[in-house]
Amino acid sequence: MVDGTAKHDRGLGRIDPVRVREHMVDVNDGILATAGFAEGLLGAGLPSSQVYGIIAISAVAGAVGVAGAKFGEVSSTREAELELIAEERRLLALSPEEERTELIEHYLAKGLSPDTAERVADELTIADALSAQLETEYGIRELTTRWDPWLDALWSGLGFLVGAAVPLGVALLIPGAWMDELLILAVLISLVVTGFLLSRLGHTRVVATLLRSVLIGLASLGASYLLGGWIG
Repeated sequence: MVDGTAKHDRGLGRIDPVRVREHMVDVNDGILATAGFAEGLLGAGLPSSQVYGIIAISAVAGAVGVAGAKFGEVSSTREAELELIAEERRLLALSPEEERTELIEHYLAKGLSPDTAERVADELTIADALSAQLETEYGIRELTTRWDPWLDALWSGLGFLVGAAVPLGVALLIPGAWMDELLILAVLISLVVTGFLLSRLGHTRVVATLLRSVLIGLASLGASYLLGGWIG
């Protein structure tokens, strides 16, 4: 039943591959953004001993930015859903027969016979008219809860920080002459791992996904290093 605040189980007991894939992208963003910034600093000639502190600040700032963007995105989705709920309730109260006709036409377009379409529309209307209208007209099966913007923002920010931990760890543990090379190696290994997971979750070809992730990573790091050298 739709109650205006919505129901949507995003608890720890449920693993949604689509949502996990989204957060894996946040991890990739954390890896590339922080490593790219580090490469830019190194390319500009900044001593590796100073890079750690600067990219640590950038990692936190990036995580906050990603979390804020996700919060705004999901909050906007929830607001739009609440407006749709209010409008559909108004239409159901004002012209229930027209709403029933819309349901019947929807199932006729799906290939059901007229009798079956009417029967399905009537049964859905009796069970939950509002949910039936939201699903058939807007494709909404699960509504965004008031907690979802906060939870999604938290997971996005944490995902970014997990990715950022890779270049941060290299900068902290290896602040010497090999930092640049080992940073690139660590980033590539991380991208291979996340690319593999993304391919499995998205049911895409593993090799193509890995090549795409690695090439994008190399291009990002190379561009950052060259730009840093040019500015420096």
